[in-house]
Amino acid sequence: MKRSRILTATVCGALAIACASTSIAMVHSTSVLAAGMFVDHDKARTRARVDTQSWWAGFEDPAMDKLMAASLGGNAEAGIAATYIALKVKTLELVYLENTRSAVERQISLIKGSALPHDDFAKQLAQRQAGAQSTIEKLKAQRASYIAYLARQCRMSEAALQEMLADALQDKSLPRFAAEVPRELPMAVLANRNDINLAAALYDADPSAMPAGTIDAAAEEARDIEVPGKPLYAHAVAQAREQVAEALQRLQMQSDIANTAYARVVNARAGFESSKQRRDRGEISEVQLMEDYQGLLLDLHVLAAANGELALAWVVLMGSIGSGASIDTVADLQAGQGGQAGQMPFLHKVSRKLRNP
Repeated sequence: MKRSRILTATVCGALAIACASTSIAMVHSTSVLAAGMFVDHDKARTRARVDTQSWWAGFEDPAMDKLMAASLGGNAEAGIAATYIALKVKTLELVYLENTRSAVERQISLIKGSALPHDDFAKQLAQRQAGAQSTIEKLKAQRASYIAYLARQCRMSEAALQEMLADALQDKSLPRFAAEVPRELPMAVLANRNDINLAAALYDADPSAMPAGTIDAAAEEARDIEVPGKPLYAHAVAQAREQVAEALQRLQMQSDIANTAYARVVNARAGFESSKQRRDRGEISEVQLMEDYQGLLLDLHVLAAANGELALAWVVLMGSIGSGASIDTVADLQAGQGGQAGQMPFLHKVSRKLRNP
């Protein structure tokens, strides 16, 4: 399908084709968390308990740290992290969608009064312009709801919260977790989970005496691990292992999606640079250049969404391995947003993922 057909008014409205940063980086650095918890099984029992207490520090995001400190241990860390991620994405969508609207307005100005072989293009541009404006208003409403939620959790006014986050929201990058995506985790991480410690107390077991096996994305292999203790305790461990395996599988999948989206953006950027050179040589018009620019913005949107989901997958994983994150549901964010363009459904998924770690 040609790029011009992709960028119809429907796509412009439903996907909000501008989102993401030109400086968004993939997660390729290795932190102490990765080096300690994901490799050495013997040290994992001790280090995992220390590192995962402040799991959000793995994002190395000063604004997120400020939010967590301001919440005063309100037991909603995962909700705060997810909402902050969504706020960053919506802010980027708004900035880039406004750029898209400007590009469309430039196209309208360039073709005004000219005789076009296909006069439906002018109508399409008008639809894009209207769709962009409508989505901008929705994005502003969504941002407002996220700001309101964060302000309540941090017990401050919305104005004070926006002042605290001003620099972070100007920064065109998304939070990224400073660790390699693990292929497997040691069984020892389960000893951090509240449910495992409760089960151990009920059935007189030692949660630190986990088998030396590993957890990978193949949840069905949980039955291959023999857990010492009573059958009900073993069942609790197997169930916990399956939940961690599911979270790990999601993280790996989102990492693959983000890497694919990143590769597409690299190609799209190269294509746009080529289009600029062709415009300068008079081989294509500025109208076509603006069309190619909007195509690049579409790919940037896909990358931003993928990186947002990747960041959230880290939140889910850290909760599943017993970071102590007990999420207050974010369902009190304005209901009815689920069908809006650009809405991030993962804000509601995360509460189900972390409700019983």
